Amino acid sequence: MVDIFQRIREFSEVPSLSKHEQIVSGVLTSIEDQLVERGQILPSINQMASQLGFARKTIDKAYSELKDRGVVESRNRRGFFVSTEAVDQTIRVALVLYEFRPFQEMFYNVFRQSVGENVQVDTFFHHNDLAVFEDIVAKVAGRYGLYVIAPVIDAKTPAILDQLISSRLLLVDRFVATKDEVSHVIQEFGASTYALLTDLEKRIKKYKRVELFYREGAAYPVEILTNCRRFCRERKLKLLVKDQYETGSLETGVLYLTIGDADLWPIVEDCIDRGWTLGKDVGVLSHNESRIKKIVHGGVSTWSTDFGRMAERAARFVLERKPERVVVPTVFIDRGSF
Repeated sequence: MVDIFQRIREFSEVPSLSKHEQIVSGVLTSIEDQLVERGQILPSINQMASQLGFARKTIDKAYSELKDRGVVESRNRRGFFVSTEAVDQTIRVALVLYEFRPFQEMFYNVFRQSVGENVQVDTFFHHNDLAVFEDIVAKVAGRYGLYVIAPVIDAKTPAILDQLISSRLLLVDRFVATKDEVSHVIQEFGASTYALLTDLEKRIKKYKRVELFYREGAAYPVEILTNCRRFCRERKLKLLVKDQYETGSLETGVLYLTIGDADLWPIVEDCIDRGWTLGKDVGVLSHNESRIKKIVHGGVSTWSTDFGRMAERAARFVLERKPERVVVPTVFIDRGSF
């Protein structure tokens, strides 16, 4: 019984939950965590009132909701029991992503397959909009057993995430420091970008300049911009940073670095229209791997984390409920495009 009370008390930290919702969430997670089994009696209303200090009316409302969900049943006034159906309940996971870009789709597909059929995954997209992100977190807080979240990078994000129980939260893709240490399966953008450019220095120096497309507000990692500038400054290479690629502006002898695919595809299209060859007439290096980059115009070289591996580790967190502290390595995939 103590374990159930502990679970309920955990949800008192979620400001968006009423007291009866705290009880519902605490009982549900106790069942999901297999702290109680089929047919096991649950705390009585008097026990709940004594342990939690909640009004009997509040506790009765919570049990009524659990009965309506088929999770709890009452037996001849002997008390409340975990129903037969409850043991077949699936784990409920709130998956919060940026948007359905190709690499996010890769993450989703591997994650969904890896967690299996007994896990219900509800997916939400915040599109790097802080207000949307805050609204999503407020709506899902306390209503899911686990949370797998790609956060918006903003000074307000830690406070938003504090609405969630830290032991039930996994950050993916990006890391933000929260009040309590949370599990994470993320990628690193700064040192990995600088190391990659350093390894490719001889090839980069054959170009007359480097053009990097970096758009503010587009969820691009600032560490990529910072380390491209650092690398070019130290090697005395000419670097132009532009908001976006303008169709028709392609030049020979230039290395184009793209973070978003919105800049990559017009570059490739211009190259095809002019009959130019990637890696010979112009250079292209793109961030984030996707299937189409393997085949388009002979293939586009990328530097990217392994989103499949990231998804597998995220799935392990869901299935095993053990802390994860993982930085998935960034790798260079050479297709001769620069």
